[in-house]
Formats: sequence, structure tokens, C-alpha cells
Amino acid sequence: MKMKLKTKGIIKKVALALAGVAAITAVGFGVKAIVDYTKNDLKKITLSYDVGNLGADGKYVANESTLYTKESFPCDGLQVKLDFDNKINYQIFYYDDLDNFVSSTPVMDSAFEGRVWGTNARIVIIPTDDEDDKISFTEKFSYPKQMTVKVAKNQSLKYLKAGTSRLMVVDNQSDLIFQTGNLDIASDSTVTYTPSPLTKAVTSIQFLDVSKYKSIKAVDGVLSGKLTLYVYEFERKNDSAHLIKASGEYVETLTFADNTDLVLLIFICTDNETSVSFTDEMMSKLPNCFALKK
Repeated sequence: MKMKLKTKGIIKKVALALAGVAAITAVGFGVKAIVDYTKNDLKKITLSYDVGNLGADGKYVANESTLYTKESFPCDGLQVKLDFDNKINYQIFYYDDLDNFVSSTPVMDSAFEGRVWGTNARIVIIPTDDEDDKISFTEKFSYPKQMTVKVAKNQSLKYLKAGTSRLMVVDNQSDLIFQTGNLDIASDSTVTYTPSPLTKAVTSIQFLDVSKYKSIKAVDGVLSGKLTLYVYEFERKNDSAHLIKASGEYVETLTFADNTDLVLLIFICTDNETSVSFTDEMMSKLPNCFALKK
């Protein structure tokens, strides 16, 4: 029996609608998979806190009104989130793989997700509304519950020796941290950082791994002004880095030596041939101010 045209039309519309639902479901599944994959890059960790604080040198300081993590933890990919109704501030202290203090953040009252200054970290919790200014037994556990801490499942950050100094190695330029100042490299490859002048921005605590690249080029347009760079090139041998050469002058483009594995960078910025002092905002953009070419 032949099907009427009207019936065929209805069946066709139903089929198209079902196909659309299937497509939307597939897309939704794909989005969920991406979100889950992103979530799966990190893992939630539970930290153990003791009553006390950390000083400007990263060492223990007696304090009955704060909490700190006595043991450091690997912090690659560190992410900190606070509950909406939290009553705490916090501070992050960074250490190298030998537990030597590197630096600390300011006291913070909001979420953190960014570049890390060491392979390991400790956290100090500072209550903001504690009646007696003294951590009780129950508060030792209730305050940390107002914070969620996550780190990367795969901890890939490492340190290398360079003479008597030790620097972290990063694979991605987006992970680089710049500071104002200058670098001096001794004949034994020891790296010495000085915090001045403000007209230079340097990678003083991290080597950038460039073993897959042949050249580097400063990129204009990200900052107002003209950027040039000075490059120290190192060869990696086991767990140490050895200076090969320095660029000798500030350049816009540089081709690496054949055995260059790691670099340290110094940037200067000029406006009408006048050196510009770097601000924190400018330095946060510097990882986007150069390009690596294979």
C-alpha cells in the first residue's frame, strides 16, 4: 500500500527532529568530555594544618591566630578556591625541591590560579573574623574546609644546578615569571640576580627549555614601546646547566647555537629611544612578547 504524501512529510519531520536531538546530545557529550578532561588534569588534595605562621624567610613563626602547612606539597598547576561564605585570607609560600625558600605571595582573599615560583609550596590561613584571635581545636579543621586546593596530577616541574645556583625548568613560555633587575652569569654558570634596574625584566628563577627550537624573536605590539632581548644560552647535561654563550648585545631576533637546550632572558623596552621602567602589569605580559621558531 502506498503511503500518502502528508504521512511521508510527518515522518520526515520526526526523523529530522530526532537527528537534531542526537546531534545536540553528541555535541553536549563532547563539551562534557572536554570539561571532564580539563578537570581531570587537576586533583584535589587534602592538606594537614598546624597552628603557627611562616615568616618573611619562609620559616616557622609561633602564632596562635593562624594555621600553616608544616609539610610542603608539590604545587605544579596550583589552584586555590574559597567558599562563598568563607572567613579566611591566605598566603602561599614557595620552595625549591630541596625545601629552600624562594618567595611568597601577598595575603590574598580570592581564588588563585597562575604561575608558580617553586616546585613545592606551603599555605598559611589567616582567619578574618575570629573572636578570641586564637585557633581552637575545632577551628584547626573548620577553617581549612573553607578552602579547596588542587594541583596537577602530573608534577613535571624540576630544578637544575647551574654552578652553585639552582633554577627551575619550564617547558612553556606562558609559565615564565619575570622580575625587574639584572643577571650575572659566572664562568662556572652560577646565576646571580640583582633586583635593579627597573628598566630590565629578567627570568631569574627559571630556565626556559628551547631544545625543540632554533630561534627566538621579540614581538612588538603587546606592549607600547620597542622590545629587544638579551639571551643567555645553556646546554643541559644530566641534572646541570652549563653556559654556552651570551648574545653579546640586545637584539630583536637570535638563532640559537646547535647545542642550546635552555635560555635565560633579559628584556628592555624603549619609547622614542628612552628606556621604560617595567611595571608588574607589563611583566605579566612578557611571556607573550616573544616567539620561538622550530
